[in-house]
Amino acid sequence: DIEDIKARLRARFGDEKAERMATLSRNLLIFPNLVINDVMAITVRTFYPVSPGRMNVSAWALAPKEENAAFRERRLVSFLEFLGPGGLATPDDVEALEMCQRGYKNMEAVAWNDISKGMASEQSGTNDEIQMRAFWRQW
Repeated sequence: DIEDIKARLRARFGDEKAERMATLSRNLLIFPNLVINDVMAITVRTFYPVSPGRMNVSAWALAPKEENAAFRERRLVSFLEFLGPGGLATPDDVEALEMCQRGYKNMEAVAWNDISKGMASEQSGTNDEIQMRAFWRQW
């Protein structure tokens, strides 16, 4: 079945684009709280801070209307196992959200976030905060 879908993609979009569509994962953040992932399905997640110490996270897995039952089951199980509450990708996301909420709860004692990790080095590396600074630059 997967090979049939890939063949239809190749016929419609050509080999190169079909290969990208069928095999690459993509992540898109629409600032400040919408994440669209193209992983086991196109997934949409929103993050809404309700108050210090509380955040609502919602997630949806999108699928074509004509999806057959076996593909639907595989997609939903993969979605749950990867992005569900106990999924592979979720615990570290939840930990990050919880730590942010703890930090924001302390805003009366500490007025500013310090994002200076790694900024003293001459070259940006994978363990500094250049990604975070680029993220906030547009805000």
